[in-house]
Amino acid sequence: MSSYGSIEKSLGNREVQSPRGKANDLLSRPWIRVALAAGLILAITLFLIPSSSSSSPRNVKVAISKDIHDEDEELFYDDQLVNHFSDDNSTWSNRYYKSVNYFEGPGHPIFMVVGGEGALDSGMLYPFVTNHLAPRFGAAVVQIEHRFYGPYQPIVGREATVDELLELLTPHQAMADMVRLTKHFKEELNCAQYNRSSKNYCPVITVGGSYPGFLSAMFRLVYPDFVDISYASSAPLKLYDQTADQYGYYDIVTKAAERLSPGCSGAVRDSLEEASKKILKASSIADAVQRMNVCVATVPSYIDSLEILKEDVMMAVGFTFADYDMDAYPPGPDLGMYKACQIFQNDKLSPLKKLGKFFHMIEEDPEEQSEFPSMTNDDDLTHDCFDLSVFLPDGDNARITTSDWSGSGGGNDGKSWDFQLCTLVVDPIGFSPESMFPTR
Repeated sequence: MSSYGSIEKSLGNREVQSPRGKANDLLSRPWIRVALAAGLILAITLFLIPSSSSSSPRNVKVAISKDIHDEDEELFYDDQLVNHFSDDNSTWSNRYYKSVNYFEGPGHPIFMVVGGEGALDSGMLYPFVTNHLAPRFGAAVVQIEHRFYGPYQPIVGREATVDELLELLTPHQAMADMVRLTKHFKEELNCAQYNRSSKNYCPVITVGGSYPGFLSAMFRLVYPDFVDISYASSAPLKLYDQTADQYGYYDIVTKAAERLSPGCSGAVRDSLEEASKKILKASSIADAVQRMNVCVATVPSYIDSLEILKEDVMMAVGFTFADYDMDAYPPGPDLGMYKACQIFQNDKLSPLKKLGKFFHMIEEDPEEQSEFPSMTNDDDLTHDCFDLSVFLPDGDNARITTSDWSGSGGGNDGKSWDFQLCTLVVDPIGFSPESMFPTR
């Protein structure tokens, strides 16, 4: 086990861990069967679950040491350590959410929903866990906000330095946060901490998707004496270990667009190729962006050539399509990806006009508005235009093309994710000749 896997080091705990039993002995224990069944149920669709599991919830509330909170009410764990792997005992307030509406008491499981590269401003994710798995297994649910995402930071009152981020903004620190919060949650629920033979033992089941899926899987491997089972959906393990096909991501986005609107991939490819030529032939950066209905005053200062402008516009189109692909189900005309396809498949528009329409669509999309800062208009123009700077993360050296070519997002969350992707969780992603985006 790595040095990061020591619960004693992370939590200052000196309890004796229970020995590992044989596989058959483990499978005979009720909590193991519950954990395995939960992992299986997470992998099947809702319509396969018997209606009795959701139509007749147990809704048993137990007496615990704290008041019961609604799952969308933000809570704060004020004793979270800033640095779990040093002698400094400084703490900060880690935001989290919990649901104990269906918890049937000690001996029942705890689902830990893993937070990731974004603020948790809207309560718990994964209603499947809180509304279906929790009542089915009499479980409690807790969800943690990942450090350095959202408004509540380990470094208070100032910006963290690069050296501090290198030490503090890591998967190892995030997993140690989860251990410490879950240990606190177990104490609150009167669960046994590590004694798996105790009738009051509450098995911990982690759930995450994408980067949180990676954390969920690693959490089980690094802390096997604390995490009983992990569910990792779309966890980019092979991306992070540099063995995945770097072009696979956008090839899939291309195929999804083509399935949703036949002819879309070819139309996007041809339009972007022609738009690239038009941008490079423009008389100036101002001329090029105005023809795309982009506000001149919002062009970031680092864009000092038509080549950089072209590269970053193409990147913005790519990661916006990637965002739309994540929400491209069920198929239908109301999807952002479908609407984007219709713009690029409109032969009456010039290539640069298509980009202008595309940016205008982003401006009016609630999902994109939540990911990027508010749009602004250039007062020098007589008509509304698109604020290109919304794609920028925070920070003095921010770029539209960040370390994550699937998109880092704007604001502080984008800055933190950009930092992570250029340090410990590098994901090689590119545009292949087969994708609908310019090869890069």
